[in-house]
Amino acid sequence: MKPIRLQWQAFGPYRQDTKLNFDDLEESLFLISGPTGGGKTTILDAICFALYCRATGGRRDFKSMRCVSAEEEIPTKVEFDFQLGREKYRFRRELYRHLKRGSEEYVTKDRHECFIQNGNEWELLVSGAESVVRKKAEEILHLDCEQFSQVIVLPQGEFLKFLRASSKEK
Repeated sequence: MKPIRLQWQAFGPYRQDTKLNFDDLEESLFLISGPTGGGKTTILDAICFALYCRATGGRRDFKSMRCVSAEEEIPTKVEFDFQLGREKYRFRRELYRHLKRGSEEYVTKDRHECFIQNGNEWELLVSGAESVVRKKAEEILHLDCEQFSQVIVLPQGEFLKFLRASSKEK
């Protein structure tokens, strides 16, 4: 998998629309570094979240990833484009809140979509329930969320556990 672009809004500590274009990096191998609390894990969580609707390791769900300082009307969004072989895919997750008709109560709704690039256009592969789009990610990558986190992401603090694991567990 080659990451191409990651975009998120009202996700983790990031309130505003934030974009990371991996194609702008000069090297295909790169290191995400910075001070503690700088948002490094959030970048990895956003990638995992776009694919599986769970943060790295499957520990946090959509509602728990919403930026607590984001205004009610700002949706939580994650969109991730990547290439696998010759195919390019886009996974999009969105959590938005709106006022329930006739009241001052907010209702939460979500949107889950997966696209494949066809020429210059993005063609919808699947949409609907979170599980349907997650299964499409599993089908494309041949990894579930836990496997992806262990093999691709290796969350912060899990490296020692990985080193001590048996061959079968790895």
